[in-house]
Amino acid sequence: MNNEVIRQLNNQQLEEFDQEYIDDLRWEKVKSLIDQNFSEKRFSFLDIGGGNGMFADRILQNYPKSVATLIDNASILLELNRPNIRKTWLLASVEELNNLFEDNTKFDLIFFNWSLHHFVKNSYHQTRKIQREALINARNLLSENGCISIFENMYDGIVFTKLPSYLIFYLTSSKILAPIMKKLGANTAGCGVCFLSKPQWEDIINNAELMVSQYTDYEKWKDVNIMRRIFLHIGPVRHGHFWLSKKENS
Repeated sequence: MNNEVIRQLNNQQLEEFDQEYIDDLRWEKVKSLIDQNFSEKRFSFLDIGGGNGMFADRILQNYPKSVATLIDNASILLELNRPNIRKTWLLASVEELNNLFEDNTKFDLIFFNWSLHHFVKNSYHQTRKIQREALINARNLLSENGCISIFENMYDGIVFTKLPSYLIFYLTSSKILAPIMKKLGANTAGCGVCFLSKPQWEDIINNAELMVSQYTDYEKWKDVNIMRRIFLHIGPVRHGHFWLSKKENS
């Protein structure tokens, strides 16, 4: 039996992530999709890795019939949430997703806003496994016509598509290399991060019996140092938004 749990960033690292990454441009994309699918309906949503609750608050403000639940394993972030009668937050890990809610609990929308790459375990294999399991468990919590929204970073290799994912994981997750990686600017040094290439994200989405209803590619990043690109075999670096639904008969 594997009792290995997801690694957690320390408080100093968590404070660096205490910000809202869904800017107005990204919000307009999410809002348009919510409007297309739910609009005037009462709907419930789950924000996995919802942290300080700013994103959930924005949805609650724009959709008076919505009800929010968010989970995060960092109490230092959850304590920043503003009270709202339509919002519940839980100190919990994504690994507990199967046991957090009653059997009949379903959500119309589930969000992973740059959280999947933080589901890190001691090995690359176990890390990829928990990312896949997180999507499977989220799918099982979806209502009949529910959707999953994912914002994630894409690290494609120059020749070998998957190689940057391996290299970045092993370098950032190493306790021995942590002081060096921290000096080089890795804000997850010693804990780890697992970015994937676009084909790798698509692969775990498919394995979770989900399908991409809509995908939006955002501008490539131009601020990645050329030496890091060469050393880490990094090609195009960008982020994207996946809007997912259940596969038929899944």
